[in-house]
Amino acid sequence: MVDVAVVGGSAWFVAALKGILAATERFSLSATTPNMLSVLAEIDTSDPCIVIIACEARAEDVHALTQRCRRRDRDVRIVVKFHALKPNLVRDAMQAGAWGCFSADDGPETVLSMLTSVAEGRTSFPFVDFSLLRDDPFEQLTRREKEVLDALSQGWSNTQISSRLGISENTVKYHLKLIYGKLGVANRTTAIAQYMQRAIA
Repeated sequence: MVDVAVVGGSAWFVAALKGILAATERFSLSATTPNMLSVLAEIDTSDPCIVIIACEARAEDVHALTQRCRRRDRDVRIVVKFHALKPNLVRDAMQAGAWGCFSADDGPETVLSMLTSVAEGRTSFPFVDFSLLRDDPFEQLTRREKEVLDALSQGWSNTQISSRLGISENTVKYHLKLIYGKLGVANRTTAIAQYMQRAIA
């Protein structure tokens, strides 16, 4: 029996997944956790083979949690449930070391097929057109620029960004100038608006 743990997700999703897994003789939903932090404790206590990250989190958080889980236990196989399968999200999940991913629109058969592949030691990712990333201005941003833009979207001032990222205010201003140029915007308000629109698209 392959143990599965779920991080986050709505009550409807968890209940549906529990029913799907219960109908099989191969998988068992061994643990559910309400947030990103508690999964690390669940890995220690329930020792699941597969961890599904189902919370609607920022891509940066999913990436960080995936890496932290794998550092804690290299045998844990991470699967990510996204609201929608965007090329950048699938790519980032792959790079973080996830074994597979699926979307909220995928049916039970697709999810079971993916979990079966992962349980058998094969990665399972849907097809996405990665060539679309070349036309996405946000993909031209460096990791640091993305961190600055994310901090900007949370209402942080230049001083706060400087303090929390450990860089000077002049460096923050320099990053903002590069961000505005790459996104083709004139100020932080427009940059934030584009960032938020992309996040919910």
